[in-house]
Amino acid sequence: MKRSLDIDTSEEASGHKRPRRQTSHKDRSQGPNTGAEDSGLVRDKEFWYEDGSVVLVAGNVGFRVYRGLLVRRSEVFSDLFSVPQPQDSQLVCGCPVVHLSDTPDALREVLGVLLCGKKYIQKNDIELDRLSYRIRLAHKYGIEDLLDESIQQLRQLFPANFASWRATGRHYTSRGITAVNLARLTNTQSVLPTALYVCCQLSDRALLEGAAHPDGTTDELSRDDLLRCMAAKSLLGRTHVHGIHTLLHHIGSFVQGCRSQPSCCRAFDRMRHTATTRSLDVATPIDILDTWDDLLDKYDRTKVGGNALVSLCECCMTNLRERVFATICTRWASLPGLVDAWKDKVAEENGDPEIE
Repeated sequence: MKRSLDIDTSEEASGHKRPRRQTSHKDRSQGPNTGAEDSGLVRDKEFWYEDGSVVLVAGNVGFRVYRGLLVRRSEVFSDLFSVPQPQDSQLVCGCPVVHLSDTPDALREVLGVLLCGKKYIQKNDIELDRLSYRIRLAHKYGIEDLLDESIQQLRQLFPANFASWRATGRHYTSRGITAVNLARLTNTQSVLPTALYVCCQLSDRALLEGAAHPDGTTDELSRDDLLRCMAAKSLLGRTHVHGIHTLLHHIGSFVQGCRSQPSCCRAFDRMRHTATTRSLDVATPIDILDTWDDLLDKYDRTKVGGNALVSLCECCMTNLRERVFATICTRWASLPGLVDAWKDKVAEENGDPEIE
């Protein structure tokens, strides 16, 4: 049988466990030099250049691209092409063939960067599918500039700084699972506290099912991270309930200058009841970093038209908002411990800021 160039530099082969499922497809032609269709390949509609010098195969999709570009950008491909190939290696359209274990979607995303300078836009990748493709393949093939750039994007989405976290849009979806696995793969420790925290907002079922990607692969938490999240969810729940009864109890919550204690007392009781009811709903995320703005606004006398019967006076509301924010800051500082992503481990990462 005629041989083609095969490459499998997956994380498993290099000593890194890849926590997601995917199938490797191998499809060899039976002749020394065939056309793409004759060899059983489907030409990729976006990346099939007639003057390309190598055919990359992912699944049953062929990508005819430029060998020189791959050599310049990828350490792995550079090493591969430096080795003389057997005389009977498979050719498609006169080009050597390299079979990859990647999915067509993932390879297409990375080729878009290498060949077309395709930019990453966070708002168009809420579930981190494209960022995952970029980081995994850049890590696998030694494309250092793309890897560094993509890890920086991951850090921005899961920051280690409280001000940056507050400015980041909240997306409590299974993308947290993807982020945890990418952080583990690349040893980007600073991402773990917030990524694990996002995972803790998911239901047990969602944690077990993992994060499915459009290319048919699924990111799943490792057993250790899954157990870590299960334990953290219980701890976060207790922390959340304690905060409700501490911050929203009328005893000790009145401040000097309050002239409407009866109405403020009723408002505190109603807020505590509402917050407690929410916390009992299993579908509600256990978000201990929530500022409660939606709840507090409903009982803020300056915002509800002065209805003193169901609202807090300005003095009590100002004091409550300050205490809520101070509590959140304290929780943020303890977040690595709450989700078992210890602060000293985060601080060890060279060049990555400690959680603050």
